[in-house]
Amino acid sequence: MFSYFAYGLNISSDIALPEFKAVDLSHYDLKITLDQTLRVSDLLADELLDKAATIQLSRTKATVYVRGTGMFIVENGDLIRVIPDGQPSELLLRFYLAGTILAIALYQRNFLVLHASAVKINGGAVAFLGVSGEGKSSTAAAFVTHGHSLITDDVAPINFATDPYTISPGFPQVKLGEAMAQALGYEYERLHAVHTFKEKRALKPLKGFSLAPVPLKRIYVLQTAAEFAIAPIKASIAVTEIARHSRPTTLYHSGDATHFFQCADLVKRHQVYRLSRPKDLSLIPDLIQLVEQDLSQTIPANPDVVAR
Repeated sequence: MFSYFAYGLNISSDIALPEFKAVDLSHYDLKITLDQTLRVSDLLADELLDKAATIQLSRTKATVYVRGTGMFIVENGDLIRVIPDGQPSELLLRFYLAGTILAIALYQRNFLVLHASAVKINGGAVAFLGVSGEGKSSTAAAFVTHGHSLITDDVAPINFATDPYTISPGFPQVKLGEAMAQALGYEYERLHAVHTFKEKRALKPLKGFSLAPVPLKRIYVLQTAAEFAIAPIKASIAVTEIARHSRPTTLYHSGDATHFFQCADLVKRHQVYRLSRPKDLSLIPDLIQLVEQDLSQTIPANPDVVAR
């Protein structure tokens, strides 16, 4: 049995998750069990077994099936059951558990879980949202390389029980493609593997990483464009942006009323910005300078106009 702390939770696990911080537990918030007495074929219809992946999601129970890896059953945000499909690699199980499956558990625990990467700049959490391929992880890695601290990659749970709202850190790992790794000065082949067939590797920036919750400072939605620009997003549009870049929406599940009100409340408390930038890797220093300058300014919340 292994004991960890990540995303603000004490986790007891049958499966080793070395990415997480190992701790001694007197109690746990979430338990991960490995059930090798069942087969996935006992639980799924034949037509679903042929699919690459399936998901059913609710606030109380979720089932995620990944062919060749297994089925993950998440219940009430406090139990994850893992039924392997064949003999999956430990790396694959860890990949899904540390990302999508933990995000579902946090959603069930009533966090607003942004599909975002976040870094700490001047004591505050700065989150980068965007569709897959837009560069959330790469942008976070650029700021880490520039001396800022990583908070989380891909899974950013917002805690509404704190004032100000905070992001609960995950673990010190951020994914990089080969071109971005080289642009930041890393030897790609020396980075850590995160998935047996994903064309990304992991940078593990331990320096400055802390498990303490970080007050939310700024939210940027990334957008590829010919020129650099930062513009506040009108509140009504920002709610939609937050919703579409959060769990459960990114898992093809319509959120409930609680999810909608969380998105609206976040926008009410925090202005959301559109961060446009070219995908030219030689311009990374300009991107960092632009964001740092923007963060140094004081801008009224929720202006009625989009441009500034």
